[in-house]
Amino acid sequence: MRTPMPLVAAVVAAFSVPCVAAAQQQDQTPRAEARFERAAYVCATDEATRRSFEREYGAEPIYVTAEEALAAADAGERWATPRCMTEAQHQRLERLRRQTALKN
Repeated sequence: MRTPMPLVAAVVAAFSVPCVAAAQQQDQTPRAEARFERAAYVCATDEATRRSFEREYGAEPIYVTAEEALAAADAGERWATPRCMTEAQHQRLERLRRQTALKN
């Protein structure tokens, strides 16, 4: 029996990198080095996640708060590697974004 390739790819992706995209970069640029200019990922804080992140991006993860992520976006800050945030900070970021959207 053959397993469909998209299913295999999804399972491999789910188990190989324990970080999940939390916020995608706002501008899409063709430059490879610009790929993570404003990306933040929800990352666990365990050693396996840290090793996986370092293997994937070549640097230890830097954790940011929801407020720091919003301030960086407002300031147009660019990051050479993606930043991480905990699940709680990601939920806070989403709440803050909803509140801001309701005000505007």
